[in-house]
Amino acid sequence: MAVVVYCAQTAGTTINNLIRQFKNDVVYTIVLLVAALWPVFPRRPGLALFGFLGGLFYLLPTKDRRWCKEHLRLVFGSQLTEREIGRRARGVYVNLGKNLFDALYLSQKDKAQLDKMVHSDDLSPVWDAYNRKQGVLTITAHTGCFEMLLHYFATQGFACFAIGRELYDRRIDELVKRQRSGENIVYLHRTENLRKFLKLLSEGRLFGVLLDQDTNVDGVFAHFLGLLAYTPSATVKLAMRRNLPVFVITTARDTGDIHRVFVRKIALETEQGSDAELVRNVEKINTAIGETIMAYPEQWVWMHKRWRRKPSDPEYRNTPNIEAMLDK
Repeated sequence: MAVVVYCAQTAGTTINNLIRQFKNDVVYTIVLLVAALWPVFPRRPGLALFGFLGGLFYLLPTKDRRWCKEHLRLVFGSQLTEREIGRRARGVYVNLGKNLFDALYLSQKDKAQLDKMVHSDDLSPVWDAYNRKQGVLTITAHTGCFEMLLHYFATQGFACFAIGRELYDRRIDELVKRQRSGENIVYLHRTENLRKFLKLLSEGRLFGVLLDQDTNVDGVFAHFLGLLAYTPSATVKLAMRRNLPVFVITTARDTGDIHRVFVRKIALETEQGSDAELVRNVEKINTAIGETIMAYPEQWVWMHKRWRRKPSDPEYRNTPNIEAMLDK
């Protein structure tokens, strides 16, 4: 009996690995296709093609599609019918396809060309903070064509660096690392040397980080789209300690395929450096990110398991929690 169970578990693992590998192969092939086509493809047909491919990918009965719908239901509840949930979920995949094309297409454009396709909120508060030469924390999210933000700010004249997690598929990770590097840009993995990170920060650069996902790093529980979510907090704690200016900078595709960049300055509480202040600061950041998601709900990665960890989980009962602190 034990042998049968072991064989069944092994077969299940093998099948899951094959499915994951197939999905990775599909994503890698699509990225290579984009890279090959962008020099010869006009932008409008390119967006149409990759939006279509995103819609086709949605038709595959994947776990990602199921999670996408489940999370839309979780947040919108009775506000949307099942048909509307399905329509919105498909829109997520269509936008992912379009933004994949634009991420590579826009990365090859200069400032004059980008300014025609990307319209930003006033950047003068960011310039004021940047000119202090003490470093600036810019927090973003997986909304719209977020991959183009590094390139956009670099072309505006800001020296930038960003940190991201290493992807499980080395081919895709290498493509992403190349995409997130360039003139005025340095890209690091989270596992790289801390001294290198601090050196770049001490140079006064814009430091970009994504904080809208549940990842295996230090975090706290704060509301995200109205629900408690485990949110990475180490960079926020660093900003509190070093008195860094903090901005939430998000983007979304708007009418006419113009990308809007939204700039929100976050006033951090730093008086005591306490867990309570940290959680309240993370709550402010999540609220700012949520404003963009709710305004453009088909442009966030709803398939991510954002609420997988719970404060009631035994290993997280002592993790700072905004609701527990409000009850005191």
